[in-house]
Amino acid sequence: LDAVVEFVLDRGGSVRLIGDDQQLAAIGAGGVLRDIQATHGAVQLNELVRFADPAEGAASLALRAGDPEALGFYLDNHRVHVGDLGTCADQVFDSWLTARHTGADALMVAPTRTLVAELNARAQAHLHDGSDAAIGDVIVTGLNDRRLRTSGTDWVRNGDRWTITGIATNGDLRAIHQTNRQTVILPAGYVTESVELGYACTIHGAQGVTADVLHGIATGAETRQQLYTMLTRGRYANHVHLEVVGDGDA
Repeated sequence: LDAVVEFVLDRGGSVRLIGDDQQLAAIGAGGVLRDIQATHGAVQLNELVRFADPAEGAASLALRAGDPEALGFYLDNHRVHVGDLGTCADQVFDSWLTARHTGADALMVAPTRTLVAELNARAQAHLHDGSDAAIGDVIVTGLNDRRLRTSGTDWVRNGDRWTITGIATNGDLRAIHQTNRQTVILPAGYVTESVELGYACTIHGAQGVTADVLHGIATGAETRQQLYTMLTRGRYANHVHLEVVGDGDA
């Protein structure tokens, strides 16, 4: 990063680092935005544009700050559901189906890649009778690639969600972006290495994703940053399905 900044400044350019230091750091080394903010300060953006309901936006900011009162919004609006892990998975899938039937773009989030794969497989089996890939499937790209242009100023990014509109005999996919409706041809090699089904993902995989409705599974072991990241993906509603153990006392 230091080399990039020095290179740009030497040539008369400027660099702006934009991010949320309360979301998830890189899986490897991370935390640079937090360090820069603590040492040098930063401008704080204060207008939320993702959420349809300003109250949900306010709750997300309180959750970001670690204010336990933020949970009141989710409880009062029936966004918190409990059960054992199997029940939570069923609730999430059934809620995804209900949202889909109303025409909403719903996203499922789970704590493990195994559970994500199971939810994706259930979704695909319901829609396409279990085929490997089909036109109409939702996929997510997992690697930035500026060579895969969608316009003069845009390209395929990590975390983008697409709907498959065509499948070539050589394995290339034609897809349309879920949000901006731009189209792209994803080469077979990129598909093999960097494309997964996009009905469900992990919390890390959901970072940067926007959907209409979010249904996520939490085990209780998540950090505040993980819960905050998960409960800020949906424009209209964000639900957490909490795994509980014990005698069933509500």
